[in-house]
Amino acid sequence: MSDVYEGLATVVVIARYLGQVPIERTTFECPVRLSVAGTGRVRIGLQQYLHGPKAANLLRLTLPDGRMLQGQIIDGCNQPGGGWLLIHDGHFELTLVPSANRWQWE
Repeated sequence: MSDVYEGLATVVVIARYLGQVPIERTTFECPVRLSVAGTGRVRIGLQQYLHGPKAANLLRLTLPDGRMLQGQIIDGCNQPGGGWLLIHDGHFELTLVPSANRWQWE
């Protein structure tokens, strides 16, 4: 896994489902480390707890130079001292409710 970026970013954690108003929580100047984790997958290393809606299913990340990455959260670990998220950078289908088999924000 090669690092693509390490530094500060604006991170938006989103819960977006069909027929529901999206819920978003933005963290400015969040220290992150981006790594390629396979085709269409990006791993985001976190140095702090990332606040977000409980049923979060999407993540949008904006770098200081304006580049943006958005994708579906497929796995991760979010703890007070940091953690990581794995996202699928690509097309995704919105569902009506969170699936029991998907990542759940703690």
